[in-house]
Amino acid sequence: MEWSGGKIMAREILKSGDVVLPAPVSISVADEIIWTSDTGRTLAGTMIGDVIAEKKTVGLKWGYLLESEVTLIKSRLIAGFFPLSFRDDGVFLTIDAYRGTLSKEAAGWIGSDYWYKSVSVDAIQR
Repeated sequence: MEWSGGKIMAREILKSGDVVLPAPVSISVADEIIWTSDTGRTLAGTMIGDVIAEKKTVGLKWGYLLESEVTLIKSRLIAGFFPLSFRDDGVFLTIDAYRGTLSKEAAGWIGSDYWYKSVSVDAIQR
């Protein structure tokens, strides 16, 4: 939380485009190294090849969510490419990403609302 003008403001933790998504309980970021296709080991066991890019894989996990929150996440983390913004290495950055399998565990009806126990997905930089 952040104090601003006499009131407490929620910090944006995760966004897709200009839409703030529910705050995950866990965000893990893996910095992947992409090598040339001819990378491998020589007969002497020495590694050869060239790094051509670094990409991020972002693991996202949510705890209990309302069905409407899950619907929002699914509408923004589409099957295709989408912008994803999050904090990493001291900066709030945006990557062009696609997602892996979106997994959901239903809790069912609690009162008048339908809930999910957990939701998780990996977002991979394009």
